[in-house]
Amino acid sequence: MKRKLLIIALFSIGLLQAQNIFKDDFSTYTINQELSGQGLWSNSPIAPNVGIGACLPLSATEPCFGTKVIGQSLSYLNYGSSNSSILLGPVQDGVARAITPIVTGGDLYLGLVLNITSAPTTAGSPVDFLRVINSDATQVTFRLLVKDAGFGYNVGIRKGASNNATVYTGDILNYGENVLVILKYSHLIGPNDDIVSAYVNPNYTNIEPANPNITNSSGFDQSGAIDRVAFRMNFNVAASMPTGIIGLVSTSTTWEGLTFEPLGVNQFDKNKLTISSSFENGLLNVSATNAISNAKLTLYSMTGSLLESQTVNIPSGNSQIALASKLTAGIYIAQLSDDSGATKSFKIISK
Repeated sequence: MKRKLLIIALFSIGLLQAQNIFKDDFSTYTINQELSGQGLWSNSPIAPNVGIGACLPLSATEPCFGTKVIGQSLSYLNYGSSNSSILLGPVQDGVARAITPIVTGGDLYLGLVLNITSAPTTAGSPVDFLRVINSDATQVTFRLLVKDAGFGYNVGIRKGASNNATVYTGDILNYGENVLVILKYSHLIGPNDDIVSAYVNPNYTNIEPANPNITNSSGFDQSGAIDRVAFRMNFNVAASMPTGIIGLVSTSTTWEGLTFEPLGVNQFDKNKLTISSSFENGLLNVSATNAISNAKLTLYSMTGSLLESQTVNIPSGNSQIALASKLTAGIYIAQLSDDSGATKSFKIISK
């Protein structure tokens, strides 16, 4: 039986923006004041239950102060720029902010720009200065470290418990230069096979490089429900901590969602992709200015149920996509997604 579907609206859903969890360039915060209490950052481990503790003094007579926002700029090409950053160093806060919604599966990306001025030596036993935490306060999902390499430093990543192995980059980075670090945590099925990866100074153009600089899967997976990003700078062994500044912190479920820059035009927009109003014999008529390869077509009910998913190649000009679903009368959502994560959605009515 033939059915006709009328396209009642053609709209792009900005999933690249929606996939971002939070972005913080610290630009709206008060300079020379503690980060804790500004925005959603807190050093309290109790309420609102995001921090990991205020700073610990070296001794009863030594000074102790909270992590401060400073008026020092950071930038990285195609990723972002800001006139503000925060101090990195020991004897400060264990200040954190919540990840909302909590991440329980898939990939989690975290990007930040560093400018390291000193790093601990191996003899100083480097400790992590950034950690992403499970909803269980005693469990850390993954960590970021740096260590001195003579004329520069290496970036390291560690998964789970503090006694797990740390993997460091082979490349040496220069002190005093802005460095973009993007961390990726990938949930896998087993109890000890999740992977944390690091991309250091990538060419950030909203497209994830094929290979990270380093990966690390060593140790038990302490992922569960990832709910916090924390700067663990309340460690009071100065020889184990780096110094410098941090800024442009972003978390997302996609690589392209991290950027602070305006998003580029995706290939669906460039192609002026349209779907015609006719739907005959299970064929959806499509028109595209240029060919699109390996696009993912998904069809959903209005309640969010997935009805079908397929990979399609759309040639330039007019073409047709065959749908396997037998649609009853009602409203449906069809989505096309490309390799970059760009998505275009169409609302249709089946009569």
